[in-house]
Formats: sequence, C-alpha cells, structure tokens
Amino acid sequence: MTEHPVPVHRITTDPGALAAFTVFPLRFTADPRALIDFLCTLGMAPLLTSPSDQYAELVAGGGGHAMVHAASTSATLSPARETQLSMVVRSADAAAEQLREAGLEVTVWDEAYGRQGNITGPHGEAIGLNEDQEDHYGYVAHDGAGAGARLSVVAVRASAEGAQRDRDVEFFGALGFVPADAGSPSYRALVNPGSGGIGLHAPAEGESASRPGRDSAHPDLRIPLVHLGFTTTEDLGELAARLTKSGYPARVVEGGAVRSVHVTDPDGQHLEIHPAV
Repeated sequence: MTEHPVPVHRITTDPGALAAFTVFPLRFTADPRALIDFLCTLGMAPLLTSPSDQYAELVAGGGGHAMVHAASTSATLSPARETQLSMVVRSADAAAEQLREAGLEVTVWDEAYGRQGNITGPHGEAIGLNEDQEDHYGYVAHDGAGAGARLSVVAVRASAEGAQRDRDVEFFGALGFVPADAGSPSYRALVNPGSGGIGLHAPAEGESASRPGRDSAHPDLRIPLVHLGFTTTEDLGELAARLTKSGYPARVVEGGAVRSVHVTDPDGQHLEIHPAV
C-alpha cells in the first residue's frame, strides 16, 4: 500500500541495472532512527532520508529495497511494527501496461511527486507500485554506495500450500519472481536476480497475507502484509558475530537442511537471514 504523502526517489550507480519490479517492503516503526541504524549494520545503505529521521529508503547491494516510515505520520493509520508489501518500478505506466497484459488489475494515479499505483494481489490486497522520481521533494538523496553486494531483501508472505500458494506463485511470476527450487510444504523461495525475493511460508495460526484497511473512503481495501527477511552470501557465523558485537544479539540456528541467522530488530520483530540460493 503506497504511503501517498511520502515522495519516492531512487538513485543507482547503474540505472540500467534496475529490474522491472524490485521488492520494496515498507516497515512502520515507532523509532525510525533505530531501525535505519540496524538495517545499515546489516548491510543496507540509504538512498533517501528525511532531515527529521522519520523516513528513509534503503537499498541492499544484492537486490531489493526497504522503506522505513514513522508510524506516527502514516497516512493510512498503519501501526508500528507492521510491514507492508510494495514494489518499485522505473515507470508506473509501463509496469501497469505489462501487468494488464498479464491479466492483472492495476490502478495508477498522479501524486505531487509523480505517478504511483496499486496492483491488486491474488487475495484482493492492494500492493503498492512505487515509481522512480526525479524530484527529491525536500528529502536528502544518497548514492547507496555503502550497500555491499552480499545482502538481498526478501518479503516473507503467509501462503498456505495448495491453491493459495499456487495463486501466489502465478501472481509473482507475472512480476518476474520465479521459484528458486521445488520448495517444501513450509516454504517456497521466489527470486528475481538483482531485485530481491519473495518467500512464501506456511502461515502460523491466525496469520494472514492481508488485513482490512482503515480508510472509510475505501472500505474494501485490503493491506498486504509481509515479514522483513534477507538472504546473504556472507558467512552466517561471521554475520551473527558482527551483529552481536554491534549490539544486536544474533545466533545461527540449524534445523535439518535449513541454516539461518536469527536476530530481533529494534521494533522487537523476529528477523531471519538465510544463505543466498
């Protein structure tokens, strides 16, 4: 769900390298500065920040972006600790045309800072479509040079095995995210090299991929929910040690064929970093 009052502007050292759709989770938080610092320690780098530290967009060198937004200024009344799914594209109109040809529903409109939109997901949720902008709109632009190539962003989405997951695989396939392998009943990874990934995981009890919106003007709107996750080519033991030394206690967890770093972010959210596929 696009946060309309926030301008979205991206800078890359190689503009041609930006894929058609790049994963772009949006985290609302009560302490933006703390979360920004954590993500930079993890390996992301800022592209755009507000002077008041209430907003930032960050990039991972291996693929994917993330937005940090103060919950107190959310136009959609989104609560702290919630992460919503959106995508970044070079042109909202070109992306909309491509998706409509694939049979998907897309809405695009003008904001003060450019064209933005929503893609209707397989469960009726409104997935934000954020377009590159040339106007900084009073925000501070950065070059993202501190983002190492080892880290990639993954938006982890509740998706039950069977018809629901099949719909999700088909939907994200239209956005260029394809299965990395055969997956398992508990998890399936979808990747788009250079653009981050989508993780489809079996939902916990009561967990959903969306929730009703809180805008009375749009009573049927549903908000797409995800968890923030990552993959990395960094040695997991070294990563856990580095995070712990920086004040974020982390540990390597092994279970069967799965090995990952577990850490709690400044919002109190459980976060996992898996080896890159």
